[in-house]
Amino acid sequence: MAGEAANPDFEGRRYDRLPFDGTVQFRTGNRRAAVQVRDISPLGAKISGVFLVQKGDRFWLKLPMIEALEAQVAWFTDFEFGCEFIRPLSPLVFESIVGPN
Repeated sequence: MAGEAANPDFEGRRYDRLPFDGTVQFRTGNRRAAVQVRDISPLGAKISGVFLVQKGDRFWLKLPMIEALEAQVAWFTDFEFGCEFIRPLSPLVFESIVGPN
């Protein structure tokens, strides 16, 4: 079942998302899972391989080399979702995750 805000190809983004293929830790309450980040920007990411989420759900992501980030589900489909980080990544932190462009 697709979420009503399902729009992974949204053209009005404030930042372009960069391809990123990495396994990270997803945590909400006492539930944890390894998930795949498919793309990322300083403001959010696209994630696949997670259990049921709903628009507005808050959770934590543990990305490489930084503390866990709190994020919120912005859209979802059956097998992936987009999230917005509660606190955007700084340019230096973002570059340390994805490397120089």
